[in-house]
Amino acid sequence: MKVSVIIVSYNCKAFLDYCVQSVIKALDNIDGEIIVFDNSSSDGTVEFIESKNYNLRLIKSENNIGFSKANNKAAKFAKGEFLFFLNPDTIIPEDVFHQFFKFKLDDLGIFGFRMIDGKGNFLKESKRNLPNINIILKKLLGFDDKYYSSLDEFDSGSVDVLCGANMIIKKSIYNKVGGFNEEYFMFGEDIEICYETKKIGMNNFYSATSTLVHFKGESTKNDINYLRNFYGAMRIYFKNIFSSNQFLLTTILLISKFLVLFKSIMPKKQIVEIKTEKNILIGEKPINKLNDLFGEISLVNEIDSSQDRCNIIFDSNYLSFKQIISHIDNLQNGKKIKFWFLPEDYSYVIGSSGMNQKGNIIFFD
Repeated sequence: MKVSVIIVSYNCKAFLDYCVQSVIKALDNIDGEIIVFDNSSSDGTVEFIESKNYNLRLIKSENNIGFSKANNKAAKFAKGEFLFFLNPDTIIPEDVFHQFFKFKLDDLGIFGFRMIDGKGNFLKESKRNLPNINIILKKLLGFDDKYYSSLDEFDSGSVDVLCGANMIIKKSIYNKVGGFNEEYFMFGEDIEICYETKKIGMNNFYSATSTLVHFKGESTKNDINYLRNFYGAMRIYFKNIFSSNQFLLTTILLISKFLVLFKSIMPKKQIVEIKTEKNILIGEKPINKLNDLFGEISLVNEIDSSQDRCNIIFDSNYLSFKQIISHIDNLQNGKKIKFWFLPEDYSYVIGSSGMNQKGNIIFFD
């Protein structure tokens, strides 16, 4: 078997379902499998995915064991030569594996594709530098200087760090470096595994030949535990890579605790809804379920690139995932557009949001 797609999910059943639909399309004519590890979701994810009768392995955890442990457990069941770790709030184009298997690099460590969010903004974490002490301290204080790779987003080339939301690695290399470090509950584990592959002489590679959508934040709750995991990951990374010096570790711990406290009491940023002038469905037939939600909807076969201040709804039975991603990528340019996504069975509609903002999910009766 060539590839095992591993998806760890937690309370994001609609996004997971839509992700799985895109992966199934991408695996057409590819010798591959899908493994979903559910981290004890409470939103009915397991029952929802089981009801779809997809050809996948669904592993049900009794507890939320975190991202690293879940991926490592799922990887033990994987039969593929390559492991593709993919977040549940992503969609991938149909040709993503064809693009990957065109790539030849004898010393390939980890491979990752370009990513945009649900509004079409490029996600800079697609390609990063290995953080040194200065970069870690600056990142903790909110400065991103030299944290991201200077490689242009539309170029392909070697980088230090790829993102765990979209990461391909040969299973033999994954086993050689010991998988994800389970000290990390979430955040930071992708940086350390990239460090480990480089340490054994492998080359990590960023590719702009395909683009993925990562909606971001759909499987994480932005609360105090999220902040503790986010800032605590830097301390774990510093300890493992640079120094066990207790003075330095205590300094980083105190900075992290201050930032967790400060950000937890800060007022949450209000999401301002855009007043739209029109609703556009890209498809070949009207969808009656949408009328109560959107009101008057214009049905079109192609999208006018000059559109602005509107809802654009993608019918996945009419457009390929590659076409949908291309539309999002090409239409963003600072426009006031909200994208919506209909799955194959029209059982729900997903509304995209910006970076680290929860999207909208509306289930139809």
